[in-house]
Amino acid sequence: MITAVAIAFFVVPLAAGALVRTIRPDARWLRLLLSFSGSFLLGVVFLHMLPELYAVAGIGIGLWVLSGFLLQVVLEFFSHGIEHGHMHVHAAPGKVLPFVTLLSLCAHSFTEGMPFADPNVAGDLYFLTGVLLHKMPMAIALAAVLQRSGAGNARSWSLLVIFALAAPFGILVGSLAGKGIGAAFLDDMLALAIGMLLHISTTIIFESAPEHRFNAARFVAVIVGAALAAFLLVGHTHA
Repeated sequence: MITAVAIAFFVVPLAAGALVRTIRPDARWLRLLLSFSGSFLLGVVFLHMLPELYAVAGIGIGLWVLSGFLLQVVLEFFSHGIEHGHMHVHAAPGKVLPFVTLLSLCAHSFTEGMPFADPNVAGDLYFLTGVLLHKMPMAIALAAVLQRSGAGNARSWSLLVIFALAAPFGILVGSLAGKGIGAAFLDDMLALAIGMLLHISTTIIFESAPEHRFNAARFVAVIVGAALAAFLLVGHTHA
């Protein structure tokens, strides 16, 4: 299962790159996908991952959740929000994607991947679906920025491959560290990743449209995403 998850994390960014090159998805639909994925992920985190994590690891794990939230604040200082679909900062023609931006995106993806070294997390289809739903528009935004910057095909695909490898590499490092340090390490990394995802999902809901306007379409996307998470998880809890 862990291998399949690593492959999924690698394939999604490359699929996003191919999508941008062929279909060129409209920004409006990308914002709706962001709103849906953000609310679905938020629902999964609050209704499923956080309660179970606190039950297993205790109240002290909250420090790692908070650390993840603050770490994402730092990373977004360099990425300018590509994680939640912001493309306008780096999208000017001829503007090369800064190395530090790619590095921050890879650091986010690497950290996000580490807890999936735990078979229980890797086998959690609700959490995995939420993370992959978040990663697709993130990768689309990165691919779009690379395309609009005028980067050649070789450079664009090379950078996408580097980004795509970050999460599988995080899974590998998490697996090695988990065996050496212990299972508690993976609980800490899960809390760190959840803190980062909390920051991103809340930001997506409130800031994924121009001038931060919360229109009817985005409202429906948010409600549907949260309702779907609640429906699936309530059924899971009572199964």
